Amino acid sequence: VVNCMRGGPSTGLPTKTEQGDLFQALGASQGEYPKVVLAPATVDDAFYSTTEAFNLAETYQCPVIFLSDLLLSEHYETIDDLDFSKVKIDRGELIADGSVPAPGTYKRYLDTPSGVSPRAVPGMANRMYVAGSDEHDEDGILISDVFTDPEKRVKMMNKRMRKIDSILKNLPKPQVIGPKDADLTFITWGSTYCVVQDAIRMLEKEGMSVNHLSIKYLCPFQSKEISAILKSCKRQLIVEANFTGQLERLIRQETGLSIENSLRKYDGEPFGPNMVYQKAKQVLSQKRSAELVNA
Repeated sequence: VVNCMRGGPSTGLPTKTEQGDLFQALGASQGEYPKVVLAPATVDDAFYSTTEAFNLAETYQCPVIFLSDLLLSEHYETIDDLDFSKVKIDRGELIADGSVPAPGTYKRYLDTPSGVSPRAVPGMANRMYVAGSDEHDEDGILISDVFTDPEKRVKMMNKRMRKIDSILKNLPKPQVIGPKDADLTFITWGSTYCVVQDAIRMLEKEGMSVNHLSIKYLCPFQSKEISAILKSCKRQLIVEANFTGQLERLIRQETGLSIENSLRKYDGEPFGPNMVYQKAKQVLSQKRSAELVNA
């Protein structure tokens, strides 16, 4: 599911950009279920991430929400050639056509350690392709009409939610771009990546040591890895295009850590490098002032 965010509410700013739908993507649900929410940072990242989103959806048999925004989706940009050798199609846990089980033995929703059940496609011999919208047992028989089976319900819920652990084990780990011992760490998600990189180049020309954590995978959240990164930072500045600081709230919710400094914009226009540069200078000057007082 692709969501190209723009300013709301409702029709709001239909031709202007914003990053206001993160919690909508996290919470869009009837009940609880495993899902993936990812946010590409650049145009070429969006291309490769689209393939990745399809592969994640098929591998883990769950919805994937692709959070882009109007700025990333509609601006003009020239990029280098795309490397199509990186585009791999992964259909996930499919049952091979050659293996023909005894009639009635195939279980579409087989309880497995990973939470992912071997999948048949329509037309395979001795396998019933099932896609029921109600709760079901391992065979795909619905159990949620009048007499729900609590034991089977719990078993299927546990099976589904184990996918979250499986996904987390296989997602690429978050990486900090720049020197490890930087005086300031920028934190972003989505299209604010590029403007922060521009601001970083401006700051580095003045001899300032800064680095950048761009968080791509928003659900499931890589709490352990991101918490370790944030705890090692001297100063933090989170940049996002919304009113409520949605990534900042998500980080606090998932790690218990609060980000010290934030820069938010919600007028529909994208950030400019100078705005980010000036805010970073302000944060760094506060740090320098505190050091002089302590000395």
